[in-house]
Amino acid sequence: MTNRLAAAAALTLIIAGCGSTPATRSATQPGPSASASPASSAPSPSPASAALPGGRLIFARYVGDAGSLFTANPDGTGVAPLPVTGVNPRWSPDGRHLSVPADNAQGRLFVGVVDPDGRHYVQFTSPDPMLDLGCYAWSPDGSRLACEGWDESDLSRNGLYTVRATDGGDLVRVTASPHGAHDIPSDYSPDGNEILFTRQRLPDEADVTLMVVTLAGGAVRSVSDQRLYGGRWSPDGTTILLDGDGSLRLVPVDGGAIRTVRIDSPVHLPALGGVWSPDGEWILFSGHNETSWDLYVMRSDGTDLVQLTDTPGRWEGEVDWR
Repeated sequence: MTNRLAAAAALTLIIAGCGSTPATRSATQPGPSASASPASSAPSPSPASAALPGGRLIFARYVGDAGSLFTANPDGTGVAPLPVTGVNPRWSPDGRHLSVPADNAQGRLFVGVVDPDGRHYVQFTSPDPMLDLGCYAWSPDGSRLACEGWDESDLSRNGLYTVRATDGGDLVRVTASPHGAHDIPSDYSPDGNEILFTRQRLPDEADVTLMVVTLAGGAVRSVSDQRLYGGRWSPDGTTILLDGDGSLRLVPVDGGAIRTVRIDSPVHLPALGGVWSPDGEWILFSGHNETSWDLYVMRSDGTDLVQLTDTPGRWEGEVDWR
């Protein structure tokens, strides 16, 4: 894995832990082309989808190394291409913008912001010409973005950073990664006081620790003694949703037993990349069937499973729901 790929390392690690291997992805991917098919042959939503909360989804669809971004309704309808290049898109808390990390004109990985319909895209200028910044997670008030930062010429600068969400300025260092490790942000806590991140120690991509840093004071703690990575904080702040070995898992923030979500499916459905619905009652994730990795949604207890897309030969993931 190249250094620039480290900005997407959380997703790569999740995939590496699953029994089936999706397509290879790079840190910057081409946007939708005329040959891309935004309207997949999605199955008709089940009656359970009538109870789905509102909002909008963002996700990536890959064919081999070629990837494109799309938005959709929570029931899988209204799929529309997002004509920008990048990886790991995220909704702003108010749903008015999307952050999309990509290489900028300086040749550094940084973040751009775009409207949900693809208009008014702005690729930010890096605040540090030597630092790559993979910025993914928005603070709850929408004012900051948490970033993985690394310097190929000075590993002592590796760590977690935040920047201003309006223009990418006001670079603030949050952690210092020991021995050149990579600190990869996943999510802010709902109260905005902490950031969930993965500490990855290369060259062993599986040597990871899921950690939380308190922004006031910079205290860092591990969430579990297991090798866990990625994850999203539940809206109520009590639970982290993540995946490993092809299953979705729920990790209590304050300690306790890690629970596997038992997906109510007639066949085994490997799952990864889960995110919460805005109300915390549903989970959106990538599920592996015989022909592809498609998008699924279910209640947080694994019931009322709905397949949203059906795209043979493709991999869909990097999802977010706002």
